[in-house]
Amino acid sequence: MESSRKQRWQQLQSVFEPGFKQMLLVSILLHLLLPILYYAPFFPKREIEKPPVYRVNLVNKIVKNPQAGRPEAAPVTKKPEVKPKPKPKPKPKPKPVVKPIPIPPKPVPVKPEPKPKPEPEPKAVKEKPQPKPKPAVSKAQENTLQQRLDQLRAAQDKKASEQARKDRIAALKADALAESSNIESPVAEAPVGMADGKGDEAGVSAIAFVQEFIQQQWSFSKYQASGNPEAEVKLFYNAAGTLLHYKFLKQSGNSAFDESLTRAITKSKQLPQPLPQSMEFHIFFNLKDMLDKP
Repeated sequence: MESSRKQRWQQLQSVFEPGFKQMLLVSILLHLLLPILYYAPFFPKREIEKPPVYRVNLVNKIVKNPQAGRPEAAPVTKKPEVKPKPKPKPKPKPKPVVKPIPIPPKPVPVKPEPKPKPEPEPKAVKEKPQPKPKPAVSKAQENTLQQRLDQLRAAQDKKASEQARKDRIAALKADALAESSNIESPVAEAPVGMADGKGDEAGVSAIAFVQEFIQQQWSFSKYQASGNPEAEVKLFYNAAGTLLHYKFLKQSGNSAFDESLTRAITKSKQLPQPLPQSMEFHIFFNLKDMLDKP
């Protein structure tokens, strides 16, 4: 029996090639590593850096390359030069007044009253010739007239809508000016710019302006949310400052906070001033940052 077992084992060993055990071990290790490599994040996602939140004076101009300065500073206005008043010239001495000698008036002759003229006899009224009836207007002329009236109405509607848009922008500018008039920079006579500005233009960055404008339209009570919700939104504005579309890339998980942001973005469909060009913004709205701002 033992000799038969040994013979079988020798036969099995002769079947296996040399190095078979090592190949089997490598195969098992590869099968274990494949799921790990598949589910492991080989290329981790690069997180977008959150820009700092600034307090922005909305009166300041939006520029492409803002200079170093403070976004909440008010633009410096040159004081008008006060010219010295000219010295008054000496008044000339008044000349002596010579009184004229009174001349007695001549007697006015009395004219006799005119006799009343006899009333003229009434003249016979001539009958006016009746106007000839105008020819009837053809259908082609009616259609042409109707088209002309439609064009005039369309032109008037377009003019009215354009005027309404201008009035709305003017009202937004006035509101922004009123809201920003209370902002005071901690540094007296600070230049208008950004804290990280490296350009040469006096003004603020577009993303800081848009974020500040949306936050001024935002209203929310801190008692409605627990913790510190944060949402990530992508917005696209054209060069005229009109919002074309927006999308929540990441919702905060708090429905009340997300709804308040949606309302604020809807109110911010038209900026109070144009942008340097059509621009896309990637903005983080954090409850703590928004409530801490004065």
